[in-house]
Amino acid sequence: MSKKFLTVILCIVFANAAFSQSKVELPKLESSKISKSDLTNQFLNQKSDSGKVEVKTSSNKKSGGVAMLLSLVLPGAGHLYLDRMDVGKFFVMGEAASWLGFAGLNIYGNALREDARTFASENAGLDKSGKPDDYFANVGNFNSVYEYNNDKLLKGQYSQLYDVNTYFWNWDNVTNKDSFEEQRKKSERVYNTRVVFGTTLIVNRIVSAISALILANKKSDSNTLNIQPELLQKNYGVGVDGLKLNISKNF
Repeated sequence: MSKKFLTVILCIVFANAAFSQSKVELPKLESSKISKSDLTNQFLNQKSDSGKVEVKTSSNKKSGGVAMLLSLVLPGAGHLYLDRMDVGKFFVMGEAASWLGFAGLNIYGNALREDARTFASENAGLDKSGKPDDYFANVGNFNSVYEYNNDKLLKGQYSQLYDVNTYFWNWDNVTNKDSFEEQRKKSERVYNTRVVFGTTLIVNRIVSAISALILANKKSDSNTLNIQPELLQKNYGVGVDGLKLNISKNF
């Protein structure tokens, strides 16, 4: 009787052990299945219409509008903001060269004009202080204030007559008058050349602003990661053998 009882007890113990082992193994298989499915769905849900997931890094993102405005104020400033002075240095040099050219022509033109007016003061007896540019143009075209006034009287341009005492001049000879006129026109040509550098200053700002905007957009694109998940299957539509990630970055 005791032998049979012992046999029954041993059978019950082994049955419980087997049952307990099957209960432990079942959740492990189920857990593994859920984990794999969740991982697959996570990447599938992130796929865009093109099958790519874009992850943009914003730590170095710079505003194209800010870069453009900075370059309009000072060429090269927008490139400094973008850390692209390898390009911006050319706009800085262009700005400096334009200002130097403009200032140089202005100084040279002033010197020529002052020398010409001093020459006229010495050889035509005029008072150069406080006189407009039109007055000196007439000094170079007429031998004296009397000749000028007679010409205006003949043309009926009475409002353009000069007061002889205030606007007096009378050249000592024609050669000196022609020499003065040549100097005066030379100074005007120098002044007119300043327009070239003034235009360069404007164009340099516009081109610098456009360049900064383009570089800002390129910098933004270069911080984009393209991630494309791909399921690995030996038999299409039956099971999943793995997951592959294709990662690319624009430079």
